Amino acid sequence: MVAQVVEIWTAADAPPPSGVIERHAVVLPYEGLFGFRVGARSDLFDAQRALFVTAGQEYADSHPVEGVGHAALVVRPSDEVLEELFGSSRPSAHIAFHRMGASMTARGRMRTQRLRRVGRAGDNPLRDDERVLATLREVAPERAASADRGSRIVDRAREVLHALGFERVTLDRIAREVGVSPNYLTQAFTRAEGQPLYRYQLGLRLNRALVELPHSDDITALALDLGFSSHAHFSTAFKASFGQSPSEYRAGARAVVRA
Repeated sequence: MVAQVVEIWTAADAPPPSGVIERHAVVLPYEGLFGFRVGARSDLFDAQRALFVTAGQEYADSHPVEGVGHAALVVRPSDEVLEELFGSSRPSAHIAFHRMGASMTARGRMRTQRLRRVGRAGDNPLRDDERVLATLREVAPERAASADRGSRIVDRAREVLHALGFERVTLDRIAREVGVSPNYLTQAFTRAEGQPLYRYQLGLRLNRALVELPHSDDITALALDLGFSSHAHFSTAFKASFGQSPSEYRAGARAVVRA
């Protein structure tokens, strides 16, 4: 087995987990927002950022936005996989683990959902192992070497986006909530995240679509709930990010579940 994969859910009103990290792990959030603290270091994570945790450290999660919990896949690679992907079976000095976070591509988010649906039932361990490795390669190692994320201003902007859900919102409103000028906010956010605020919010909407589509019979209603102006607007954005239409993705997800 190349890695152990565990799915975790923490409701917004439940105590966030804490304790000592037993094994190196890559955490792939797919819903919600949570804070992760190790010692004096802390950061925020959602479906657009993977978390790298180092064995032996004491940690504590938090929910910075009221009413928003989180869900994630926790992937604990074997020593052999750690060495191949990060240069050592104890990669605490690697840039990914040192910085704790790395951006998740659209393909990485899609692979995370596929890993959730298929699971690791054991009927085809070769297939399962290849899917885990393909997912890990999407976030390591080169994507983990991205620029430093910047200040508390960026974290606060991400909190505001999650607090507003999928509401259509102006830059002025977010800037007022954060307490900086719109110009400063958009420059700081783009520099730290590698994309502007509107693209980040679009990513949050599309990630929610990945979670909801397999269970949704009305794609138009889902599109409107997620803040898109129409079915066509949603379909265009979804296909541009994931390479297939929402209905194609839904059909594939349901076929996997039936199988």
